[in-house]
Amino acid sequence: MKREDRISAARLWAAYNYPYLASALFALRFVADEKVGRIAGDEYFRVYISDEVSRGWPVELIGVEMIHQVGHLLRGHALRAREIDLQESDLFRWVDAVDAELNDDLQEGHPLPKDSACHEDLGLPDSLFGEEYFFMGSTRTRNHRDCGSSAHGNPRPWDETAPERSTDGVTAEEKELIKRRVASDALTHQRNHGSTPLGILRWANSLLAPKVDWRSELGANLRRGIAEIAGAVDYSYGRPNRRYSFIPKVVLPSLRSRTPEVSIVLDTSASMSEELLGEALSEIDGLLSTGGIRFESVRVFTCDSEVGSAQRVRSASELRLVGGGGTDLNQGILAAVRTRPSPDLVLVVTDGWTSWPQSQPDRNRFVAVLIGEDPPSTPDWLQRVVVSENLDGRAKRKSK
Repeated sequence: MKREDRISAARLWAAYNYPYLASALFALRFVADEKVGRIAGDEYFRVYISDEVSRGWPVELIGVEMIHQVGHLLRGHALRAREIDLQESDLFRWVDAVDAELNDDLQEGHPLPKDSACHEDLGLPDSLFGEEYFFMGSTRTRNHRDCGSSAHGNPRPWDETAPERSTDGVTAEEKELIKRRVASDALTHQRNHGSTPLGILRWANSLLAPKVDWRSELGANLRRGIAEIAGAVDYSYGRPNRRYSFIPKVVLPSLRSRTPEVSIVLDTSASMSEELLGEALSEIDGLLSTGGIRFESVRVFTCDSEVGSAQRVRSASELRLVGGGGTDLNQGILAAVRTRPSPDLVLVVTDGWTSWPQSQPDRNRFVAVLIGEDPPSTPDWLQRVVVSENLDGRAKRKSK
C-alpha cells in the first residue's frame, strides 16, 4: 500500500474512533522526510514521517500517531513548555510527561504510539496534567521519543519554515478556530454519547468556559476578607469608654475594630511570568489601599525553593524579587503564618506548580492568586483567582 493510501486509511480510522477530533485530523499535512527517524510534528499541523520506517506499521498505529500529534497541538504543549522555560536537557522528560497526559485518553485496546510513556512508566496515577507528570514523575532511562516541536517548541532539523499560506500548514488564526471546533465537538459528543475522555473534556471546558475579569474576582475576594476581619470588633483599653464619667472608679474598655494583618507569599521561581506577576501585584497594592491597608504595612515573603526574609515596602514596584530556582512554597507559607502578629489574610501569588500543605495552617484565611494559563488544581481550603492572558493580550481570569 502506498504511503498516501496508508495515511488516508489511518485518518479515516482515527476519525471513526475519535469523531470529535475530526476537524483537527483532517487539517494535518504529512511531509515525507527520512531525517525525522520515525514520526514527529511541528506547531503548524505538519507531520513529518519516515516512509521507510512507517512502511510496515498497521493502519491503527498510524492512526494513533495522528491522534497523538493532534493532542500535542490542541493542548498547547509547545507553549506550556516555553512557559516553564524547558531546557534541551529536559526535553525527553517533558515529552514523556505530555505523552502520558495524552495516552491517558486513548481508548482501551488501541495501541500506544511507538516508545511513548504512560502514567505507569512515570510511577504516578492517571488523569494528571503533563506538568504534574514532569515535576513529580520518575525518569525513564530508555525508549526516548522526540515527538517534534509540536510537543516542546524546540525547532528540529526537519521543520519547515512557518507557513505563509494555508496550503503550507495551519496558521495561528486557523489553529484557534480548529481548537474551538474540536472543543465544541467534544462537548457535543459527551452529551450525545457520554464517552468523551476525561482529559479532553477538561481541556474543552477550560477552552470554552466563559471568561470573567480576574480583577473583579480578586477584588471581591480581598474586600470580603478585609471586611470580615475589620468588622470583627473587640474590647480595648487603649481609649477609655465614653461612659467612664458615670463610673469614675472603674476603667471601662471601648469597642474597637482592628486593621487586618496581611502577608503575601510571592513565588519567584523561574517559571513565573514577570508581566502577569507585575500586574497582579499592582492590583493587590491598589485593592489593599482601598480597604484601608497600606502596602508598607504588609509583609511580603519571596520564595522559590527557599524563603526570603519579610519585606515591607511602600509599593509593589519596590519589592526585591529574590529567587529564580525551583518551587516549594511550603517554606514561604510556613514563614508567613509563624510571624507575629499572625496574619489574618495570606495571599499566595504563584503559577500553582508547587506542593501545598495538606491542611489549612492555623486559622488564617488564604487566597491563591494563580498566574498563567490552566494552572493545576489547588487544595479545597484555598480560595483561588486565576490571572491569565486571553487571545487579545488582556489579562483575564478563567472561571472554574
